[in-house]
Amino acid sequence: MKEIQKISQLTPAQEDQLTDYRKKWRKLTFSTDASSEAAIQVSVGKAYSYLNLPTPEIFVVESLFDIPDSFWVSSHWQNPGNAVSLHDKLVQPLIATVSSQVAGQLWGKLWNIAPPLDYSFITPLYQRGWSRDDCEKMQIDAFFKSLYGLRHCGRIDFCQGVLGCTLDVDAWEALYGLVQQGGWLFPYEHLCLAVQKRLIRSISGPFGAENKALVDSLTQPSSQVLASLQLAALEAVEGHPKRAYERWLNTISIAQDQLSETRRDRVFLTIVQQAKPITTYTDKDEYPFRDARSPFASEIWDRCQQIVQLIETPELQIQAQSMLPAT
Repeated sequence: MKEIQKISQLTPAQEDQLTDYRKKWRKLTFSTDASSEAAIQVSVGKAYSYLNLPTPEIFVVESLFDIPDSFWVSSHWQNPGNAVSLHDKLVQPLIATVSSQVAGQLWGKLWNIAPPLDYSFITPLYQRGWSRDDCEKMQIDAFFKSLYGLRHCGRIDFCQGVLGCTLDVDAWEALYGLVQQGGWLFPYEHLCLAVQKRLIRSISGPFGAENKALVDSLTQPSSQVLASLQLAALEAVEGHPKRAYERWLNTISIAQDQLSETRRDRVFLTIVQQAKPITTYTDKDEYPFRDARSPFASEIWDRCQQIVQLIETPELQIQAQSMLPAT
């Protein structure tokens, strides 16, 4: 039987398309344009159908900050069934098919089409206060967590779209549909939680700018405040007191302008709670091994005094007042 001739090099025109595909996959990885809930429902249903699984109960939220308290006590979350591995059931078979048509050196060259995400070092950005049990159960599928998952998808996409490699079209459409939804996916037998925006704990490095844009694009004001407060604390830790202060100030504006009274009081309390981490910062130039007092500390506490006076719920106002430094 004649051995199939593997593709071993790119034409000049194909080389030119590498740049376009790199841009495409970076945008897919940190897209601020969230897919609609209806589109996500269709994508998840198609993937489960391909895997011969019944369509699960599908919950769609914009970010991990938008999961309602009722979700954690729902019957769906208490009994989600076994985790569904997209990595084993969709990604690996596609890799085997496509890589058999491309020479090893070229297959390696296509590795950098999608950006590398290593969740050993980059973690999702989510609301404080989750229980340990919920954190343990909230495991990202190996495909999304792996340093290699999206990178494999980038080169599979290039190989089938530009090089004309054959593959299981239904499998690829099922997988690509999930990637297009843009965020985290937590797939179980009876439940699939789809998170539209892939927020991470990062303000610098290769994905810092995209992550800040994602946080700023959140449509729920309370979620934007909670996520921004965590980014403000990161700015302080990384030695940027002015950026930390400005982001913290912006959360006050969002709370004042866009939240209802009841919700605003609780968010104001959280803003005061998160003031302390940004009154100090890590001065990596002069004091790399200890924290320095932020030059904006007095302004921060002055604003906190003002915020406390704006809180209308008595018990919340008392809590906020207790967090202020003694004068």
